[in-house]
Amino acid sequence: MSSENWPLRQDPESPVIISRSLVEDSANLAFVVLDDDGDWFISDGNEFSEDMESNRDAFGSLPLRDALDLIPELAVLAGLPTGMAADWDPERRTWLLSSVADSDDDDEDLLVRAARLAAWTHPGSPLEEVQVSTELAEISTDPAAPVRAVRQVVREADGTWLLVGFQVPEDQDFEVEALEMEHAVTLYPDVALVLSAAPGQVYDRASADAPWELVEG
Repeated sequence: MSSENWPLRQDPESPVIISRSLVEDSANLAFVVLDDDGDWFISDGNEFSEDMESNRDAFGSLPLRDALDLIPELAVLAGLPTGMAADWDPERRTWLLSSVADSDDDDEDLLVRAARLAAWTHPGSPLEEVQVSTELAEISTDPAAPVRAVRQVVREADGTWLLVGFQVPEDQDFEVEALEMEHAVTLYPDVALVLSAAPGQVYDRASADAPWELVEG
């Protein structure tokens, strides 16, 4: 793949930690993580253990270019924010995103959180949990899949947040996923325009390129 057609923002020669079983059969793919340093971890479902010898047996390293050749489904995660994971659904050919929990290194976690808080320029906290309708946390590999966009931003009376996509029918129950606020805003930057919403307020819009309108509160 030529450099001008390279789909990911990381250097194609950057090292990737990958399950050795995936080199033999990429159908074993289970999930990926893009850590806070922008490094990829690609797994068959196994995670690092405290046994370093076991880790060496289970995982190896490849240049990102080779990992993408093995697992071309990575290409649709080009915009994945750092600090997120994506679970692979082989039947639906879809990734389900989640915010990564803290690591085992408490000191490093404190430094990462402090840096994220310092860099945050919007109301609230980047670490705050946000509920999003499920399709907003999914990335399909189908080029014909509907465009993901936020239709409605709800600030509940208790101050919690809910983001609803255009694929959710009006006035019907729907499934939600939890993301951290920074990740939600990175995925959907126009949400930042209404983060000053007060508890009880709801913003809506008729289309993905329409302005937000305060419809409640």
